[in-house]
Amino acid sequence: MKINPILLLTLVAASASAASSYSGYGLDEGLNYNRVGVGYLSNDAFKGLSVTGTAELGKSGVLLSGTYSDVSGKGDFKGISGRMTGFGLAYKFDIGPGDLAVGYNYLQGQFGAVDGVAVAEQKGFGLQYRQEIGANFELLAGYQRVRTNLGALAVDDLGYIDGLLVTTSVNVFNVGLRYNVSSRFDISLGYAFQAKEAGGDTLSASVGISF
Repeated sequence: MKINPILLLTLVAASASAASSYSGYGLDEGLNYNRVGVGYLSNDAFKGLSVTGTAELGKSGVLLSGTYSDVSGKGDFKGISGRMTGFGLAYKFDIGPGDLAVGYNYLQGQFGAVDGVAVAEQKGFGLQYRQEIGANFELLAGYQRVRTNLGALAVDDLGYIDGLLVTTSVNVFNVGLRYNVSSRFDISLGYAFQAKEAGGDTLSASVGISF
């Protein structure tokens, strides 16, 4: 199976991070953004596990986040696997009944198959809105513009190595729903809308602990 660079730009981070990072439990003093979560994600091309963490620097509104994803190919892309690590920087402020975070994400990944390897770099700018609904639920909605640079080596049928380099930009819209079981523990669902060329729409689920 040849490595298709367009399919690898799914990178799962655009959806998983947007739906999971800016999270916590709303107390009287406001929404808490200090959280560590473990989740599962799946789309047309990939499935895998992700770990995310977010912390607010004091009460400054500045949010730092980190993410790690380990994915494997599905269907026509079985045999491709890889991992991604990255970080995010955002600033959140009050808007209406909720918070709006404006941020930047950077991710780097390595992918492999029996006939080649690929390395990827992804940069994304976006918005994430978060609001409490009732005593235990939260609604999240966001948008990201994601740019991916991918370099790949693939072995063709004659045994030659072809170098591939692709730069692609896509729009990603996401929605999420979180249920706060307690002030420390939550269960979250997310759904990201993205083009088929980027792996298709992505469903994610996670559990998290706030601190």
